[in-house]
Amino acid sequence: MIDKVWKTFQIIQFAFFLCVSIFLFIRAVDGHGTAQTLEVKLISFAIWGIFYLGLLAIEWLIYFIVRHFRH
Repeated sequence: MIDKVWKTFQIIQFAFFLCVSIFLFIRAVDGHGTAQTLEVKLISFAIWGIFYLGLLAIEWLIYFIVRHFRH
């Protein structure tokens, strides 16, 4: 049961990641009114990607610890 919930959560989280990534690439200006050049878009995506990978690493670490102690 926990594996099914975990996989569903990961799929939803990845879909959210994709939606935010698409938003970062299609917006013309950011919240401060600064024009978004390709460089700025790539930097924003890199920061977003690093945050997502860090979050994913923490989640998988917790997942493996829980699986290890459950068995």
